[in-house]
Amino acid sequence: PIVPLKVAGYPDAVISVPTGATTRRPIVVATHGLWDFPEGLCDNWRGIVGTRAWVLCVRGDLMPDKTFLYRSGPALLREIDAGVEALKERFPEYVDDGPMLYTGFSLGAILGAWIITHAPARFPRAVLTEGGEDRFTPKSAATFAKGGGQRVLFACGLKGRVGTASTTANMLTRAGVPSRVVLGKLPDAGQFIHWYID
Repeated sequence: PIVPLKVAGYPDAVISVPTGATTRRPIVVATHGLWDFPEGLCDNWRGIVGTRAWVLCVRGDLMPDKTFLYRSGPALLREIDAGVEALKERFPEYVDDGPMLYTGFSLGAILGAWIITHAPARFPRAVLTEGGEDRFTPKSAATFAKGGGQRVLFACGLKGRVGTASTTANMLTRAGVPSRVVLGKLPDAGQFIHWYID
C-alpha cells in the first residue's frame, strides 16, 4: 500500500493507498524531519490510520548525502499543494477534496506551525511531533482559531519539550482550539484517531 507518486516539478512523493476504498477518503499529510526520508513516516502513519485515509508524504529537496530537506514553510506548502493535485489526478474518484490533517515530525512540525496558521481552513487539525511548539504566538493562535482551526496535538518524545508544548497548548485552547500534549508512545491509538481525524 506504500507507493511512489509522481509530482510535477518535485521529486516523487510517497503515498499510502487506502486499499479497498469504495468511497472518497480524506488526506493525511505527513512531513518528515531534518535530513530524512518520507518512506518511514508514511509507513508509520499507515499503521495509525489504516485504510481510513490517504497518507501523502512529500520529499523536499535532495541533499548531497541523499537525504531530503524542506527549505521553508512556503516551499513545503507549495510541494504539498503539488502533491495533492497529483494525488487527485491519479485517483480522482477516491480523494476527498475537503480539509486535511497535517502531521509533522521535527522539521516538518516546525514548518507545520507556519503552514497551519497560514492555511487553517485547509489544515484545521494537526499533530506536531518533536517540534513546532515554540513557533506559535497569541496572534498566530488567534489567526488559526478564527480561520477554522479545530485541534492540535503536540507529541513529545523528550521531557524537555513538554513544558513549552503545554504552554502553547493552553494558549491555543484559550484561543478556541482544543489542544493536547502527550509524552512518549500514544497510549490509545483508537482514541487518538477518533479525536483528531473523525
